[in-house]
Amino acid sequence: MTAAILISDVLIPFIGTLLLLTPAITRPTVQFGVRVPPERTGAPVLRDQRRAYYRRAGAVVVCCTAAAVALAGHGSWWLPKIVLLAEVAAELGCFLRARRKIVAVKNAERWFAGLRQTVVADTSWRTDPPRFPVRWLVPALLVIAATAAVGAVRATGPRPVIGIVAGQAYVTALWTGLLLLFFRARPEVEASDPAGSVRRYRRFLGAFARAMLTLVALVDLTLLLSGLRAWHVFRPGGIGGDLPAVPFIVGLLVLAAVTVRAGQGGHRLPVATLGPARAPAAAVDRDDDRFWKGGVIYLNRDDPALMVGARVGAGFALNVGNPAAWLIIAVAVAGPAGLTLLLYGLAH
Repeated sequence: MTAAILISDVLIPFIGTLLLLTPAITRPTVQFGVRVPPERTGAPVLRDQRRAYYRRAGAVVVCCTAAAVALAGHGSWWLPKIVLLAEVAAELGCFLRARRKIVAVKNAERWFAGLRQTVVADTSWRTDPPRFPVRWLVPALLVIAATAAVGAVRATGPRPVIGIVAGQAYVTALWTGLLLLFFRARPEVEASDPAGSVRRYRRFLGAFARAMLTLVALVDLTLLLSGLRAWHVFRPGGIGGDLPAVPFIVGLLVLAAVTVRAGQGGHRLPVATLGPARAPAAAVDRDDDRFWKGGVIYLNRDDPALMVGARVGAGFALNVGNPAAWLIIAVAVAGPAGLTLLLYGLAH
């Protein structure tokens, strides 16, 4: 399976569908990146904009998938990548359009007027932090070790082995580091239900980490299978040509299933009845829209947090107002660049 076919047949419909489902995955109180009081989650503007977004974003997914499939076998290899970028840009445009209309109604009707805005903290997070699922990292490490062992026997030189193992190590190290930061991120605590939201968030964090480590191991396995094909362990023709992509696709589906089931911060997960909410009825989460640029990028120089829960989807967002966030971005970008230079040096 070539990169163009992988993008057109897998990534474009997969990413497009995930973006399409973001309103369903996101908390009802932060629809389209806009903070909403609990009693306003049924407002007509939210219902209308969700329906409009589903129609527009669904049409984008169908059109872009059809275009990518039609172009995959014709023309340059980069055409499906252009379609993928166009799909993301178009769905982002649908998102921002819905956001603007919701913000306009929110401001005009003063949804937070008269409500006591509250920030709730969980003091048990430092004394009883969630445990990182280290055991789920073992499969990825075993795949890397197997790649190095098989490559040493079957490869014709050190360059292809180093390239694949270095790629596996980069993916594994990058996502393990990010997951460790996720576990240190400030938990999402809802003012209307502090105890219940913390329990859901703990369950979500564990499930999300296990799904991500599963995806990492399967990405490493995809790289191993690509190496086996290059080292002529199996023939690249027929089913062998598509085999390397299978683990990656399975990993994406596992992550998507966990994300959709849990929802943002685990808000869709059931928890045992914990009694009435501790916060007064008039207390709501703080309206912090001013710190979210476009509802997607978090920029708050006064917040020491490096990672916070994302406003869109079920993941996390860097606080770009924290200088350390730019260091993480630089490391993530420098990894592939350094790997490319390493392989170039080995080739010359």
